[in-house]
Amino acid sequence: MQTPLKSMEQLMPFATAGELIAKKAQPVVPVTPETTVSVAMERMTQMEVGLVVVLHGDQLAGVVSERDCARAVVLRSQDPRTTPVREVMTSSVYTVRPDTRIPECVKLMHEKGIGHLPVALEGRVQGVLSIRDLMGALIERYERLLRRFQEDRLTLLFPDPSSY
Repeated sequence: MQTPLKSMEQLMPFATAGELIAKKAQPVVPVTPETTVSVAMERMTQMEVGLVVVLHGDQLAGVVSERDCARAVVLRSQDPRTTPVREVMTSSVYTVRPDTRIPECVKLMHEKGIGHLPVALEGRVQGVLSIRDLMGALIERYERLLRRFQEDRLTLLFPDPSSY
């Protein structure tokens, strides 16, 4: 009797954004709109992240990346010690829900040209995924798939003698 063929997604479903966030050791690094660019950069450096989320209360108001800060300071000659992040933040932020699968996250990041993707539910940020996080998860998945295919191939070539 032949077993039905399975798709790769059936064999090994993609992880969700929420599952990746749960594995991350780094918490969300929040700032307020009034936080200065200098303080935001200090927090990014301390936490070794490239982006902070700007929260108004507990709701997402925007994001600020290292690139945003550099452009404000270098290109616009703004003083980072007095410039609030609300003046340099990206306020129209693309987010995904925790149940969004990795391929959809990668596609959105590629289409929109963004390197970080906040994971939010009802405006509350649960974490931030970087392109590095997503690529690492994809590589890990494909390595597991390859191991599984190798194991299945060995089973097909050398079945258990008791099955005769």
